[in-house]
Amino acid sequence: MHLSFDTRIFYRYCKTLSALYAVTLIACHPRNETVEGIDIKAFPRYKNRFFRVFMSWLLLIPKSLKINAKIYHLHDPELIPLGLVLKLFGKKVIYDIHENIAEDIFDKDWIKNKQFWHRTYTLFEKPALRLFEIILAEDSYLKRYKSFHKNISVVHNYCDIGFFDHYKVTENRNVQHLFYIGVLFENRGILQILEAIYLLKKRGKTYYFHCVGELYTPLAEAITNLPFYGEIREQIIFYGRKNLEDGYAISKKCGIGLCIIHRMSNSIESYPTKLFEYMAIGLPSITSDFPLYKTVVEENECGITVNPLDVLALANGIERMSLEKEQYEKMVKHGFSTVLEKYNWSNERQKVFEVYHKLLS
Repeated sequence: MHLSFDTRIFYRYCKTLSALYAVTLIACHPRNETVEGIDIKAFPRYKNRFFRVFMSWLLLIPKSLKINAKIYHLHDPELIPLGLVLKLFGKKVIYDIHENIAEDIFDKDWIKNKQFWHRTYTLFEKPALRLFEIILAEDSYLKRYKSFHKNISVVHNYCDIGFFDHYKVTENRNVQHLFYIGVLFENRGILQILEAIYLLKKRGKTYYFHCVGELYTPLAEAITNLPFYGEIREQIIFYGRKNLEDGYAISKKCGIGLCIIHRMSNSIESYPTKLFEYMAIGLPSITSDFPLYKTVVEENECGITVNPLDVLALANGIERMSLEKEQYEKMVKHGFSTVLEKYNWSNERQKVFEVYHKLLS
């Protein structure tokens, strides 16, 4: 289950819908409270993966029914059974698909017997989703889900320009400081970033990495076990998990955004949200060289792409971006103008209202 201040759920959907509707959010949160007009109902964040996946939906049934909402908008695959229960009570249910869960099974190391769980999930998902209104976050998901259901809308996870305008910096950014915000796993390229910083230090170049996100134990141990970690540890700042406002406040002192995601079934066909957010605040980025990412970064000249496993290419990219001042300034301008024209939430907001109006009419 998502945390309360998830970017898509709270900052996109809840704030958008609160303009017309009373919105209640049940999410992992320490207490019941109202934030920016959103009534947040706290739910525990269970660390046990089995309990979280197979049992949490049961605990959510009474909490959900007590709200007695006209529409229930679900964002997690483990909540599909909850959606089925709500349908039995005559409720209208939207299921919002942020990622291709079935394909994502093959990228999760902790899942054994992947083929079995892929088949099992598909057999369960297909008939269940036919009972819901479906929203997809990516066009690429249509390949899988268009045969499931006729009521499918695509609402891209684009950037809310108004929110990020406060963090926009278009000149005098410090290109020696690198920025990342988001989930922290090895497949987010964190180890490659640290090694690139080490290679640059050997060249006499000092760069600092500002990293916002929860540092889980396996990755923390992998980092401290790097043979060169002691030589760069003063250049690495881990801030922990922060809300979007506090996280992007840190970006103001940085000059290069990093989005070095490893090749996975889900990642190569899904836009990374942070890419558009970097563009909105005038932060040129270095991203993975997947074809989808190139259509944003290279075609619009707002950053560069590299093989996410090629540490030397990453180090060279960081150094090149920080030295080529004229090209850097072009990337800043191109990034902001592109997100303003193509990749902003204002176009998607209307799609959300259309889905809700249809269900309530």
